[in-house]
Amino acid sequence: MKLTDIDQVNHLVNELDDMKRLIEVATRADVSAYQVFVEAPGDASLKMSQEGPSTSHAQGVGVSEGFLQRLKQLALEELQAKQSKILAELEALGVDANG
Repeated sequence: MKLTDIDQVNHLVNELDDMKRLIEVATRADVSAYQVFVEAPGDASLKMSQEGPSTSHAQGVGVSEGFLQRLKQLALEELQAKQSKILAELEALGVDANG
């Protein structure tokens, strides 16, 4: 293994640890903690959340718990996909990250 590979492995291991923490946070979070924020210039931004009311910088729209549950699932799927990509990169470098 080359020295540059060791640096890459260390970087990926740190990313993997970060991703595991993010997955844990996302898993534990109540669905009411999730929201969609669509950023737009000026005061044209949109916030979709359980609470819904407008803020000084965004229009607010209340959404259903089902919407937020799907949002949580999408977020977890995205984080898990990123974790899988990191694991694949580690495996390509000859590291058994599952052991």
